[in-house]
Amino acid sequence: MPKKIGVVTDNTADIPENLKQALGIHTIPTNIVLDGKVYRDGLDLTSAEFYRNFHHYKTMVSQPVTYEDYALIYKKLTYEYDGLAFVHVSSKLSGTYDIALKVHNDFKNSHNCRVVIIDSLQCSMAYGIPVIAAARMAQKGRSIEEITHQANHILRNISAFFAVPDLKYLRKGKKISGLKSLLGTAMKVKPVMAIENGENVVKTKLFGEQKNMILAMLDMIREDIAGRPITLAILQTAAEVSIIESLRDVFQSEFKCVDIFDAYYSPSIGLNMGPESTGIAYYKHPMRT
Repeated sequence: MPKKIGVVTDNTADIPENLKQALGIHTIPTNIVLDGKVYRDGLDLTSAEFYRNFHHYKTMVSQPVTYEDYALIYKKLTYEYDGLAFVHVSSKLSGTYDIALKVHNDFKNSHNCRVVIIDSLQCSMAYGIPVIAAARMAQKGRSIEEITHQANHILRNISAFFAVPDLKYLRKGKKISGLKSLLGTAMKVKPVMAIENGENVVKTKLFGEQKNMILAMLDMIREDIAGRPITLAILQTAAEVSIIESLRDVFQSEFKCVDIFDAYYSPSIGLNMGPESTGIAYYKHPMRT
């Protein structure tokens, strides 16, 4: 009889709800504190609600899931499955991975489930894409070893870029490598950023209109992809629909897209980036011969 394998992630993966339901992906919610009130991201608060009321909040901060909440989910799932692959947001951006390790170390002798916990060293759909791939493999009856091997392979070939039109939210978040030097420039600068070695880093410092920032991001992506097929995720907060549609058109016409996902940045990411940010995450497939 095939072993029952499950895939677990946290809400910062930004996987669209319909995909999570269809693929049976278990999601551990992060916490958002808005004006002193704690919300479970995706359960008590949706992305649409958050961005609709964004400018009304006086204080915003994200928190990882608590040890107690993680332990409850961990214990429930380890009794339901023969194997579990946990894939979490970069440990350099959140405490979720460290909490996962602590819970696992405390309870690993209380069950017979094979548990693998992966630090994605990524953010948003840059680790949502391998989670989706892992869940599809689990539905096909693949082993926990095959699933985690493929997830790690995809993570090694993932890139993510994002464009931030307004620096004031980054100033509050302070989760950016090189942020100090960036904030020393005029506040009209519009950075294009990326995830490297698990951290947010500044790639370019641009001035002027938002379209210049998008064009600069696309130039970096073209160079990085170098003609390979990609699985793509287009991410937005509350950016103009025309920008998202234009990005989709560019990728469909200029790149070899195996699959395209549309997703929203979760509130825990959006509060650091602001309501008009956009992003791209993609897995570079091997070049076909």
